[in-house]
Amino acid sequence: MPRLRISVRARQNAWGFAFALPAVVLFGVFAVYPILRTFYLSVHRYSLVGTPEYVGAANFRFILTDPGFAQTLRNTGFYALGTYVPVLALALVMALALNTGVPFRNVFRVINFIPVVISWAIVAIVWKILFHHQGLINQALVQLGFERIPWLQSTSAAPWAVIIPSIWKELGFYTVIFLAGLQTIPRIFYEAARIDGAGTLQAFRFITLPLLRPILFFATIIAVIEGVKVFIPQFVMTGGGPSGATKVIAVSIYETAFAFGRMGRAAAMSVLLFAIVLILTLTQNLVYGRDRS
Repeated sequence: MPRLRISVRARQNAWGFAFALPAVVLFGVFAVYPILRTFYLSVHRYSLVGTPEYVGAANFRFILTDPGFAQTLRNTGFYALGTYVPVLALALVMALALNTGVPFRNVFRVINFIPVVISWAIVAIVWKILFHHQGLINQALVQLGFERIPWLQSTSAAPWAVIIPSIWKELGFYTVIFLAGLQTIPRIFYEAARIDGAGTLQAFRFITLPLLRPILFFATIIAVIEGVKVFIPQFVMTGGGPSGATKVIAVSIYETAFAFGRMGRAAAMSVLLFAIVLILTLTQNLVYGRDRS
């Protein structure tokens, strides 16, 4: 019988598929399957025991008419805006400063990036101690002549007690992104602008911002996603309290699933969270595309 000849390219493709197969299987088991399972459970009543019971859109109707879920949406939006609007603005300012010949700029870059590599759980625990009624922050306020603030017990102060460490931790990440974008802009553009008599603000408006727009778009997308799916700082620092003042969507999903055992309803919340992130991302993409055109 004639031997079956396999080309070199076919053998290479076969070996490539063989090496990629374990990663594909793991991705399917731990990523694709849970996503599909979440969509499946979102239309069922399920409590980790027994068989899922099909209920159609009942879970979604309950969630969308629940005042508690509406509050979590407001809390999530407040956190996202209160954290990432200042973060993006401050990161751009710091990137502009670090992109100049400021002394010890490499040291400042390292110091600015240190909070990024620290675990969110550790950051939350440390800041929870700092915001304690007898913590260092209240001690400093007393020394300055102010009264102590019940940071973690007040419904008005607790959201800010979560936002402040979030700004501190996230600032370095976006600074690095903006700095990388600034360093791709050719210096010849700024030199030509100076020759034409353009000032610093004019160069920033007509050169920096237009050329940095793709980086701004990327950073904004990441910020929106991170702001909407936040979980650790609220869970560790306040547990969603006091009186639900810091309960965001992810914390509500966790409580619904593991504290109350309503897995189907928690899955429906997860689907709604996915829809919110998708809509916000597509909206930003449309706005960016329209501005670019």
